[in-house]
Amino acid sequence: MRIFNNLSRKIEEFEPVNAPQVFIYSCGPTVYDVSHIGHARSTICWDLLYRYLNYKGYQVKWIRNITNIDDKIVKRAQEQNISADKLSRIYTQEFWTDMNALNVSCPDFEPRATDYLPEMIEFIEELIAKGLAYAVDGDVYFRVCKHKNYGQLKGQSLEQLKDGLSRVDPNSKKEDQLDFALWKSFSNDDSCFESPWGLGRPGWHLECSTMIRSLLTRYGAGDSLDIHTGGDDLVHPHHENECAQSESLSGKPLAKYWMHNGMVMINGSKMSKSEGNYFTIKDILAKYKANTIRYFCLSTHYKKQINFSHEALEAAEKGFDSLCQKLGVLSSQPAAQSNLDKAILSRFEEAMDDDLNTAKALALLFESKDSAGTVAYLLGVLGFDLSQKSSVDNSKTTQALDNTIKLLLEMRDEARNNKDFATSDKIRNSLTDAGITIKDHRDQETEWSLT
Repeated sequence: MRIFNNLSRKIEEFEPVNAPQVFIYSCGPTVYDVSHIGHARSTICWDLLYRYLNYKGYQVKWIRNITNIDDKIVKRAQEQNISADKLSRIYTQEFWTDMNALNVSCPDFEPRATDYLPEMIEFIEELIAKGLAYAVDGDVYFRVCKHKNYGQLKGQSLEQLKDGLSRVDPNSKKEDQLDFALWKSFSNDDSCFESPWGLGRPGWHLECSTMIRSLLTRYGAGDSLDIHTGGDDLVHPHHENECAQSESLSGKPLAKYWMHNGMVMINGSKMSKSEGNYFTIKDILAKYKANTIRYFCLSTHYKKQINFSHEALEAAEKGFDSLCQKLGVLSSQPAAQSNLDKAILSRFEEAMDDDLNTAKALALLFESKDSAGTVAYLLGVLGFDLSQKSSVDNSKTTQALDNTIKLLLEMRDEARNNKDFATSDKIRNSLTDAGITIKDHRDQETEWSLT
């Protein structure tokens, strides 16, 4: 299996740190509002990675965190006149509801930031003791100059990164404007926590590093994840800062592989809550099925940007329905592993082993005639829920079926009146083979039903 490693910027053979065990960490939501289609795309991408690695036989542990303390959460809670903790719990539940509706796997671990505050304080104290961080007036900052590889994920040097800060107002507390906060002092709300440096809140980057270290330590997995995932928008500064503080402390890579998904765009701009140009998962699920959304996401390679529109979702809906109806997937049970078509499996794995080329994998499934059981099985590997029926309007489907059968019965009646019993029997037998039972009554009325 080969994946694109954003750390080296090239395709690499996947070799776990401690095979067959694989640890994946995905940056989860900051729970201050409902989730949008951008969150759906990211979680579907890494759900796919989790599912496929399990399919490959690895013992996968997937960690996806919940950021439940943040300036945005505090601000929204104040606007609603409720506690930050209550607001975060409300939107954590909303997130879980959306993920369940999208058939996204439940991660093996889902740590909440506030459950790891003692570990965060310990992490900061270790950085200060090693001269990697410093405290100023209740704030604590990480010394970026101490991490020789800073900028590795973004592919820029310290000098280039400093040039990018030229239009940012300087912070007089910092020794270097690239230094970032590990702890921020606050004292004017109910979401502050005690620390050796006074009341405050942890820095966002620190939260992930601490939770990763704690869980890897708990399971004796060393200092390095196998794969760290997230959106392209998190490469810098978030993932860069995670690397800096974790690797400076441990002397080991935070993750062997870094994978990032492309953004969801609307008219050439990134979809985001801050810009107000977003569609919520709930709004989209009110019009389209989860399989449609997954098909829309997987029809484009995970690294590429994807443009959202209702036209694109309608095309995805038709594409998935066409695949299922053409191959009879919805009326078939997934084949047992011992009965899978080996040729289809080989081509499927070839596509997926090529940096999760889902577009190619879906395309080959369209070609897999007379193998509905194998296709159903592989659609499950891709995360589709085949208990969801076709997205086609049921009332329209029923009307079309009724009209078609009515026409065939009229043709059969005409054949019988003309004593063309061969044609009459052929129509009846064809309907029977299709699972439709017909019953003739004495008053010459004919009744039909699905077997």
